Amino acid sequence: MTENIPNFYYFCKKYYITMKGMTVNEIIDETKAGKNIPDFLIYFFIILLLLIDFMPYFKTTEIINIQFLYLSFLNLLAGIYLYLNNALIPPTFFSIWKKSQFLKIYIIFLVLCAVSFFVAKNTSLVITKMTQLLVVFCLFLNLSILLKDKLQLFFKIVFIVGIFAFLQSWQELCHFIIIPKRASIIDLLTNMKGNTGNINILAASLSIKVPFLLLGIVHYNGLRKYFLLFALFSATAVIFLTGARTALLDLFAIYTVYIIYLLREHKAVRTTFTKILLLIIPTLISVLFANSIFEKSKDSGRYVSLQNRIGEINTNDASANVRLLYWENALQLAQKNPVLGIGLGNYRIESIPYEKYISDDTTVSLHTHNDFLEITSETGILNGLLYFALLAVLFFINLKNTIKSSSEQTKNIAVLALMLVLVYGIDSFFNFPMYRPTMSIFFVLILALTILNNSKTSEILNATRLNTKTIAIALIALSLFTSYTAYHICKASHLQYMILSDDINNNTKGVLTGDEVLKQMPDYPNVFSTSESFYEYAGIYFIRENNFEKALQCFSKAEKINPYVGRIDFYKQVISSKKGNLDSAYIYAQKAFSTRPRNYDLYKSASIYATLKKDTVQLLKNHALFSTYRNIPEEWVKTAKSLQNAGAGYNRLVEFLDSGLRKMPKDSTLLSQKNAFLITDYLIKGQRYESESKSDLALKTYQSALKIDPDNIYVLQNIGFYYLKNGQYDKAILNLTKALQKPGLNDGKTEYYLGMSYQLVKDKANACKYYRIALDKKFIDRNNPAIQNCG
Repeated sequence: MTENIPNFYYFCKKYYITMKGMTVNEIIDETKAGKNIPDFLIYFFIILLLLIDFMPYFKTTEIINIQFLYLSFLNLLAGIYLYLNNALIPPTFFSIWKKSQFLKIYIIFLVLCAVSFFVAKNTSLVITKMTQLLVVFCLFLNLSILLKDKLQLFFKIVFIVGIFAFLQSWQELCHFIIIPKRASIIDLLTNMKGNTGNINILAASLSIKVPFLLLGIVHYNGLRKYFLLFALFSATAVIFLTGARTALLDLFAIYTVYIIYLLREHKAVRTTFTKILLLIIPTLISVLFANSIFEKSKDSGRYVSLQNRIGEINTNDASANVRLLYWENALQLAQKNPVLGIGLGNYRIESIPYEKYISDDTTVSLHTHNDFLEITSETGILNGLLYFALLAVLFFINLKNTIKSSSEQTKNIAVLALMLVLVYGIDSFFNFPMYRPTMSIFFVLILALTILNNSKTSEILNATRLNTKTIAIALIALSLFTSYTAYHICKASHLQYMILSDDINNNTKGVLTGDEVLKQMPDYPNVFSTSESFYEYAGIYFIRENNFEKALQCFSKAEKINPYVGRIDFYKQVISSKKGNLDSAYIYAQKAFSTRPRNYDLYKSASIYATLKKDTVQLLKNHALFSTYRNIPEEWVKTAKSLQNAGAGYNRLVEFLDSGLRKMPKDSTLLSQKNAFLITDYLIKGQRYESESKSDLALKTYQSALKIDPDNIYVLQNIGFYYLKNGQYDKAILNLTKALQKPGLNDGKTEYYLGMSYQLVKDKANACKYYRIALDKKFIDRNNPAIQNCG
């Protein structure tokens, strides 16, 4: 073959066949150069990408920050390698991109995301999220170049992903194979998250690897097949144990597509059904395994059974209803900002006012749980449609190749990409995979496989040449930028980790000081992953240090960043209270509560100051607002006691509790509090009757109270005192003794009068016994004649 090449060169040169200024000679040189990328480099790069699921947190609060920095560093290394070996980059490579419709959509999408910077209230969040999107884009560039002319390695890459699917799932599964005696199965189940961030992301991360396992099992024989079968069992078992409903939908979609593909492609029915059965058996075994663990957990919620969890996939489920409300909020934001949105990443702050009536306490959504709607609200309606169109085009391109291609390799790649698009698309509809590196690397793989699987020789011949060094330099420059910004994002995440370790919300001091927090104040992001401003926490440190002036300065800056959760006004209330300015504290407490009317802590704080101000009208207003959204018995009791302390009368208190009992007729907490008020009223009346020498009425009143609660120590005590005053000492002894059998009487008073009762019946031994107890409790001193008579 090689000796014929010069003749071919001569032929090409003689007739000078040129495609857009490019000779066949140059095409051959380029093809030779493009095949010089070592195979081991491809494997090594894929392995490095998949390692993100095993990275430590490095003292940051979110693993994604470290993962994006790591990916950016990989991009930089790849760019440097390609610069030093620029001949490996096909000069015509980027011309293939020009013919790709979905890449045009992708690039326009990224541009519109960047343009949203100019409308964002919080530009630091735009920089943060744009960094992550650019890391993914650079990764796509690098992976596309590395995999160019390397699709023959497809099934080896499939096997590598299978190995990591096994390692990732087994890391979780091993906890359930041998369960320690004292281990709580519920704790084991709820703590499943690996290094992905949470349990649902773990499930998604494994779901998107399942298509690789299916293809590998069908393709390979021998030990590799058996290994991948066990990996499939492990991966699906962990997915089932997570109870993640989106992942269950993913599995259904994956199996449906691949089974249809196998039935269509393979005419030998018996062999095909054998292959399908081989794929289904490990999954069925994992179902049995997961249900056996659920039975041991004895849970009544998420982990009852797999069948129960599947049955919860409907819009009547509470979490589904909340998700629908988040979607509605995103649409409202999009309607108010239809062109460029509110700014990339700004949903986590700007959505909070829309959630004040649907989210309890300090809970905020942070994400819409629908990437399409989140992008729509953040970057405009057009960009939301573009993002949806991107995945739709990827789906139909690969579906077409799966159905119509005559090449088996093309079909295998297309059906894999098709299943990956389905998993990623379903997860995008219910969650937020866009900013999760464990999902992003597969999004990049979808893009790279789709473009390379559709590039044709004719496109290469007609391609426009570019300077390969320029391409490498551009990659290096973009990777340097993302590495710099990703590093600063990690520093911010580390500062958040330090602040959370101090638990400065509850502790009086921590390792850090307010000045140290200010010194490390990040430019981006300027908020926690939970949306609170870093300045807000600096202010809390200064409160603990009694430096109220600096605290207020910090809160002023924090209020411009995120004033929507009520915490800033709460801490201003704390400052006013410490300064002794109760009027200002009252105003700030009310403002904080009105900002988040479902926050129980803010509600209690507002109630405390309303009680101090004797403002029963405001107490009832606050109660009406809070109970509209959270009708909980503890709140009714809290308000009732606050009304009592603010001077509300007995009838008003009972009427208030009766209104609560009409809403919650079987609640023992409310009934108990109502009875407590009734008993207190009887005791007050009985004591008044005694002072008016109406002994019979006093006794009847006490007995009425005793009918409500026969074991009430204060009623028994008062009846005992009554009998003692009226000379019925045996009855006094009986009731006072019963009162002391219950906990709560600790001042020694009851023991003293019980001793007196025994003394009056001439039982000196018992009299002295109880006098000594009264002495120990310091109700009497040693000069008291009663104790002196005891010797």
